[in-house]
Amino acid sequence: MKETIEIILPLTADFEGFSPKVYKCPAGFLTIGYGRNIEANPLTETEKKLLRAEGLINEKIAKDWLRENLQKCYEELAQNFNWFAKTDRVRKAALVDFDYNVGLGTLKTFKNTLLFLEQEDYKRAAENMRLSKWFKQVKRRGVRICNMIESGNI
Repeated sequence: MKETIEIILPLTADFEGFSPKVYKCPAGFLTIGYGRNIEANPLTETEKKLLRAEGLINEKIAKDWLRENLQKCYEELAQNFNWFAKTDRVRKAALVDFDYNVGLGTLKTFKNTLLFLEQEDYKRAAENMRLSKWFKQVKRRGVRICNMIESGNI
């Protein structure tokens, strides 16, 4: 898992961008750091204590939170999809970012993509993702993630 997280962490951080304060993301959710949706994934009491008096966080804290959340996404994928275990680390990394971006509930609606992934038909999985509303919304992130899924290369 560690190698997979280290592959995707800088990419996810770049895709999300950093904000030291709470803001509304394009989907309308309260968010902080590197795209941490604090409505779907509220801050723990320990995490709240890390906020400065003015409600700001620094990049190190945000990156630590991002790493923890990417690890949770990895575990979520491993628990929900048996085929995930035998997937190579680059494709795992792409799927971890995808889960972080859309959430498991939305990810599960990509039924054809998931079927193609299970069948190791990565070309069709990526092609199917490219036809989605998600792909049109996320632009360069979608291009990068789909290319990683299709090729197995970063």
